[in-house]
Amino acid sequence: MKRSIFGITIFLAILSLSMPAVSQKKGANPKADEETMRADNAGKKDEKGIDPSKLYVDLTGVMYLEWAYNTGFSYDGTTEWGGMWGKVPRWGVDTTYFPQLTAAEPSNISYNKTNTFRMQRAYLTLRKRIGELFSVKVTADIDPNGQDFIYLKYGFIQLFKEFGSSLGPVSIKVQLGKIGTPVIGITNKLNDLRWIGKNYLTNSKIVLNGKSFDDSADLGGLFSLSFLNLATIEYSITNGEGLKSDNNETYGGKAHTLLVSVNPVDYVKELYVNFYGRWEDTDRNILDTGPVSAGGYPVKYQGVDKRSYMGFGVAWYSDLIKLGLNFFMPVKEYSKTFFSYLTTFNVSPFEGYRPRHKDKFYLIDSWLNFNLGAITPLGFLVVGRCAYGQEMKGLLANNRVMRETLVLGGGAGYQFNKHLRLVLYYENIRYHSRSKWHSIADKDPSLNNNVYIKAEAKY
Repeated sequence: MKRSIFGITIFLAILSLSMPAVSQKKGANPKADEETMRADNAGKKDEKGIDPSKLYVDLTGVMYLEWAYNTGFSYDGTTEWGGMWGKVPRWGVDTTYFPQLTAAEPSNISYNKTNTFRMQRAYLTLRKRIGELFSVKVTADIDPNGQDFIYLKYGFIQLFKEFGSSLGPVSIKVQLGKIGTPVIGITNKLNDLRWIGKNYLTNSKIVLNGKSFDDSADLGGLFSLSFLNLATIEYSITNGEGLKSDNNETYGGKAHTLLVSVNPVDYVKELYVNFYGRWEDTDRNILDTGPVSAGGYPVKYQGVDKRSYMGFGVAWYSDLIKLGLNFFMPVKEYSKTFFSYLTTFNVSPFEGYRPRHKDKFYLIDSWLNFNLGAITPLGFLVVGRCAYGQEMKGLLANNRVMRETLVLGGGAGYQFNKHLRLVLYYENIRYHSRSKWHSIADKDPSLNNNVYIKAEAKY
């Protein structure tokens, strides 16, 4: 698979060089980092010949606020039993002692309609140019819902250099430190809906039953090459644990991410076609020695546990409309496993053995962001999101149960200026489980219906 991705990359590079009209200047590129542009502007001297970058730093911030009204089954990606949701008992049926028809309340449902005010996130970002080629960026992430409350989101040093040529500009970018991951980064830039909520690759645990396949930031390095305003290739190598695991690498291998983003038609500068790939070894021949007294037991893995995905995306990006869709095929690979405690109790060794197998998924994340303020003095907004996740059943995967989650959301609002926007947003989440054995005592969890008033304030 990796060779195929690199083969596509080389082919796209050759195709771009052979296209006519490549010397035409394209429009603004949403993939150009804000820190690059800000650092570049900071290095320019004013009328008095003073370099502002030697006197000041660039400090910005953003807040995501909301009022939420929730009803129904609300799944946050974690449950008591293995991080998965499943069917729930119907009224009047006790599935624990079925077929006893004793009174049993349906589980995984909110009995009260609740509403609350919440601050989802607040970011403070400092940028500073240091010399002609280098700049730094540090972002503090204030998470009122997290245990740490405040932690480092980004913190890296960047090298950026642009070269001119007869065919067009070529730029190189290198980042080292706590960096943003390529696929999450370009998705958030193309949809401009982070203030509504996380994209559903970042938040895949919501639609893939507790399974996560990428992080928005991680410790490592990134190399990016953009050429002729037609294509960008980015590669990152990171620890793989994510932004909340600083200096705490516990997995067996690094995470490798590849992004290839192209503008296939030069005169349609708003169109982007992206290809994605990520590969990571999570556990490598480890011995888990959890205490038997606490319900654990020694587990020996023979092989390598992995998580990975491949996918593609198509997006339209302009001031008036941002429209796009990403399709991913995530996979979790589990190595051969021995539960060695069973031999102590004279149990058949086959009962303490699990062969190698894979869990496979489908994930679709799509968006609509319409801003009438781009062409009129009135800043009316229309936004929408649709995400679908399917956990495929297999002989050893998920007890031969297929789970599907569908998220539909939409709303309308107003952008008062470039610093403040507001939207009334409705969200519906449906859960459906398909299993080999049908039980009349069980049903799918109730629909999750939410109403929000969401606001973003920049400063």
